[in-house]
Amino acid sequence: MTQKRVCESDEYLLEEIKSDPMRQKILDEIELKIQGFNHSSHSERSDEVIIIPVVVHIVYKNDAENLSEARIKSQIDALNQDFRRLNADKNSTWSQAADTKIEFVLAKRDPLGRVTNGIERVRTYQQSFSSSTDYVKYASFGGSDAWSSDSYLNIWVCDIAGSTLGYAQFPGGTSPKDGVVIDYESFGTTSDVLAPFNLGRTATHEIGHWLGLKHIWGASDCSTDDLVDDTPKANRPHYNCEYGAYSCGSKDMIENYMDYSDDVCMNLFTLGQKNRMRAMFDIDGPRHALLTSQGHLAPTETSSSTCENIIMELKFDNYPGETSFSISEKNGNVVFSSPKFSSSDKGKTVSYTQCLVPGCYQFSVFDSYKDGICCKYGQGNFKLIQKGSTLFEGGEFGANTSFDFCVEGVVTQPTCEDGIKNGDETGVDCGGAFCNVCPTCTDGIKNGDEEGIDCGGSCTPCHTESDPEPPATSIPGAYFETGWDGWTGGTDTKRYTGNFAFEGDYCLQIQDNSGAESTIISPIYNFSSFQSVELSFSFYANSMESGEKFLVQYFDGDSWHSVQTYTSGQNFQNGTFYSVSLILNNNQYTLSNQAKFAFECDASTNADQVYIDAVEITGNPSNSGNRMSTLAYYIGPKPELEVTLYPNPASDHCVIQCSEEMESIKILSTEGQLLFMEKEIHGDHFDVQTSNMNAGIYIVQIESEGEIVAKKLFVE
Repeated sequence: MTQKRVCESDEYLLEEIKSDPMRQKILDEIELKIQGFNHSSHSERSDEVIIIPVVVHIVYKNDAENLSEARIKSQIDALNQDFRRLNADKNSTWSQAADTKIEFVLAKRDPLGRVTNGIERVRTYQQSFSSSTDYVKYASFGGSDAWSSDSYLNIWVCDIAGSTLGYAQFPGGTSPKDGVVIDYESFGTTSDVLAPFNLGRTATHEIGHWLGLKHIWGASDCSTDDLVDDTPKANRPHYNCEYGAYSCGSKDMIENYMDYSDDVCMNLFTLGQKNRMRAMFDIDGPRHALLTSQGHLAPTETSSSTCENIIMELKFDNYPGETSFSISEKNGNVVFSSPKFSSSDKGKTVSYTQCLVPGCYQFSVFDSYKDGICCKYGQGNFKLIQKGSTLFEGGEFGANTSFDFCVEGVVTQPTCEDGIKNGDETGVDCGGAFCNVCPTCTDGIKNGDEEGIDCGGSCTPCHTESDPEPPATSIPGAYFETGWDGWTGGTDTKRYTGNFAFEGDYCLQIQDNSGAESTIISPIYNFSSFQSVELSFSFYANSMESGEKFLVQYFDGDSWHSVQTYTSGQNFQNGTFYSVSLILNNNQYTLSNQAKFAFECDASTNADQVYIDAVEITGNPSNSGNRMSTLAYYIGPKPELEVTLYPNPASDHCVIQCSEEMESIKILSTEGQLLFMEKEIHGDHFDVQTSNMNAGIYIVQIESEGEIVAKKLFVE
């Protein structure tokens, strides 16, 4: 445990500004709003208690980092004591000390409207995390994806590399990164948290940043302070407990939560800091949306508004990396999926608890080697426990085994108005089979607040004769992270989790044979309003002998058509990832309102597999010419090198950020044409100007230390 507080919020902000020049403009606009709020009567009049729903993401690699629920709740209690001026160590040293009237509550309702305890647990393969990569905020990098920042405060708890205790994103940043990150050793107030950061005030400090507060010493001089009038100016941070410190001609407020003092020496926010934080919730403030969040209220979809804890226990065999398990609702929606396990888990026993609302579920255990977890290579076993009784247990199975069970309770039936996707809806609360079709921009039905024939309500307006080119329409794709996403498959297909999934943790697997058994089929799409449709996807092949192939097919409402065939040894090799972009024009195919896509494996019966992931479909208002892109573009093995593009989609520019120093960058069309190349970069980020690029999809290829990674770039 470090003995000096280190916060990286300032450094984090500087990197944001460096990567995105618009970030400073956003900060300046927020500052103007704060000053307007503080000079109006709002700061005195609006003093109601603000309640902020919190989700705590516990991202851990060992038991010590997997913090107990009691420890998590102790941190929430500490926040409420500090922000409400109810802390036991408060005193009258500073008369401007204030009750901010801001409270924090662990979320009771998740983004899908289900009961939650406000705690997300993710087992990671990362040794530690840092503010420079922010990987803790992305499931695809071993972290946990944020819940909507309009409804929740996201707190990530993990092992932060080095001596950093925490960092926060200041208001106005991007939603997927919005929240605070706290080192697990300084989170909570239970007896297992070690001094001097054992009173939960690292989180108090970082949430202060999240609500717009700066460090109390400002720019480390006596002329530029923290923009709060009633905090004395200081010329430096204070460590440990420097009582009596003076700088800038006055006594320093080392007790302020926004200094670097030890937890035991901190005890206040000031009235000026209170007003600055509450300004964030004003009508034009960056945190205003949180005032309407329902995250702190238990959902009403059950009669008791409660959930029941289900315990999953798993003892590993000699190959833990092969094993995973999940709990799914009857409609296929995955409510729990296990993290990726590694060889270091050999022989260990792990336990997970999931609180489930009344309803019926399926518990599934998977083994990618198809030999179960007992008893050929170790004595593994699993148990599912409900109310202290074992519902199911075992260990001997093949590729997978599943069991159905129910949680008792009265479940409110899905309705067209409840705002929850809890039936067989095809969109957000479209009401299933008994309600009207969801209004969309492309369904051809005037069923929203459209002004013409299917103008789509709040969507892009209908085009007119003077504006004949409406923009391309992105149709809901399939990443398979929460289920099959409406796709169906034969007996030789399955939803797979493991290293062959390129995007996230899940994809669909097609295997062997041919025909319906080894085919996956999309849901029905309405392409009738488009002149062309683009289908893109990633794939990975395993054990496909030379000459064996898989097919992409299209159904036009009457019959199936073969769009493209990919053959092993000609179009792809085993053991690597590829990206494909196909364009179907209306002069080649009938783009109907009953369209479907399918992927079929055509190989011998000896465990030949193709893994399909990241399926994206775009409808275009114009014909894309008499061509069809069929290139399977090599994007390498699943990379150790981590690359992010932002903003993406891009309009004027895009920053390429890499976890290592980059040697070269190439931008190619989806047909493989080289459009741009930059060599000898010798840095971990690069800003590409996209203002002169046509709207569409491009491949960005990054090379570093002999490794090549490719990412898709979308230009608007």
